[in-house]
Amino acid sequence: MSIRDEVKEQQDKMKDKDFKEKWDYFWEYYKFHVMTAVVALLFIISGVKSMLGEKPTYLNVILVNSAPSSFENTLGKDFLEATGVNPSENVCFIDTTAVLNPDNIDEVAIATTQKITANIAAKELDVLGADYNNFFQYAGQDVFADLSAYYSEKDLEAMGDSVLYMDAGYIEYIASDEYQDYLSNGTYDENNKYAVLCAEAAKSGSYTNLPKEEMKKPVPVGIIINNSKAYEKTGLYSGQTSVAGIIANSTRTEAAVKFLDYIYQN
Repeated sequence: MSIRDEVKEQQDKMKDKDFKEKWDYFWEYYKFHVMTAVVALLFIISGVKSMLGEKPTYLNVILVNSAPSSFENTLGKDFLEATGVNPSENVCFIDTTAVLNPDNIDEVAIATTQKITANIAAKELDVLGADYNNFFQYAGQDVFADLSAYYSEKDLEAMGDSVLYMDAGYIEYIASDEYQDYLSNGTYDENNKYAVLCAEAAKSGSYTNLPKEEMKKPVPVGIIINNSKAYEKTGLYSGQTSVAGIIANSTRTEAAVKFLDYIYQN
């Protein structure tokens, strides 16, 4: 059976399932496909870097559901110039082709997940931006860095509600056996606020974050981007709110911080 036919068969099975069930089924069923492709993509990434030779990568960004744009290279060039980096001597990759829709787990979703996973595994991805729900999905998997390592408390306070905090307790719950039991049988402890949060997200398909004051340990993981002129100029996230964060194992964090500042302040 071809991948296309296989995807169609699995879509039929999942059409009446809720948001969370679709995502969890996707990860479980396509785990082998994703990890096999990741290995292949690691070789491709390594090959591309070799071909680029002496031109170093200054930053690597993936923007999920930003709407494909022919101006992605312009955004990278504009960013480099704004930070005083010579575009002819450095490369800034900004990928705007990534698409993830939990209501339509298809070849595109698989390819996007493979691309993100491979880049993270290779320590090549520095910044991941996405719509709120997809960002929250990845944040729950603990892929983002704690922004307090790069921004002072004063800076974070100055950005106010534009900072997205993730409760460390929520991340711990996602990694727990209790959560795995919930995925298996659908039952959860109604006295556990993290379990309730997950269950409500599964039903509605939309994540509602806890107020910061109710979090066990609030961790700043993303910057909420609204009305970014840098995005507007390139047609990205038109009329939408998005979130961007630094990948935890990024090796170019200084450039990543500059990019967050660029899209937030411009």
